[in-house]
Amino acid sequence: MAWPAVKLCTGASMPLLGLGTSRARQNDCYRAVKTALDMGYRHIDTAEIYQNEKDIGRALQEKFAAGLKREEVFVTSKLWMTRHHPDDVLPACQRSLSDLGLDYLDLYLMHFPVAYARGDNFLPCDDKGQRVTLDLHFMETWQAMEKLVDAGLAKAIGVSNFNISQMEEVLTNGRIKPAVNQVESHPYLGCHRLLEYCTAKGVVMTAFCPIARPGSEEAEQYGVASLLEDPVITEISKKHGKTPAQVCLKWQIQRNVVVIPKSVTPARIKENSQLFDFELSEDDMSAINKLDKNARLIWVWA
Repeated sequence: MAWPAVKLCTGASMPLLGLGTSRARQNDCYRAVKTALDMGYRHIDTAEIYQNEKDIGRALQEKFAAGLKREEVFVTSKLWMTRHHPDDVLPACQRSLSDLGLDYLDLYLMHFPVAYARGDNFLPCDDKGQRVTLDLHFMETWQAMEKLVDAGLAKAIGVSNFNISQMEEVLTNGRIKPAVNQVESHPYLGCHRLLEYCTAKGVVMTAFCPIARPGSEEAEQYGVASLLEDPVITEISKKHGKTPAQVCLKWQIQRNVVVIPKSVTPARIKENSQLFDFELSEDDMSAINKLDKNARLIWVWA
């Protein structure tokens, strides 16, 4: 049975659940993608900065050779900040396609609205340890990304980590509408205003870190480590016979937000997919909405 999907402004369907691959490398990533596809996942999210596109490509090619059709899998990748110069956008996309073994991407996102100095050093710093940025407006990068759609290399383009005013600029001045805005979101960072804005503009929101990276140093540092132990989440999970993580993911899906939980553990990949046999009540949704405390894990230091 096909899992639920959301319609993009292009008319394409994007599965509401995908496999996130941030920090997943080499054989762990390769096995995770194959496991996910075997379990019914049809949406894989990656990026050049993750340095795993070749591993994902190997898994995809093996599954395609075994009978899975390319058009059945929704693949997202992202343009890194050192590739924002208009001359670098096409080569970056082509490199991702080559590594993935694909002719096109279903979705290509601008990873952040900040340009770093050009080159293969993903995190360029000066002699004082400060990030070296490029004096380039993201609309110049967006116009170069629009040409990828014209060339058939990306079925849709979008943004990531954009706020409302930045999105407004793209929507106002762009020739092609962003299909998606991918941002950090979990019950402690509900992004309610951003979601309301995206919905009004016909832009799909995707949530990364949808369970707030339990056990990570960042979760401890930024005050979200207790999310899966939150009394509201645990009480709702007990009521439905589900795990706290499944409740957090289901909350997003019922908001029509795409979720891309990351795992390389087969049991966890399976757990994250078991979301379509229960429904949260209006009271459940309201209670989770009230947990928002604007607690953010991911920052970009420009």
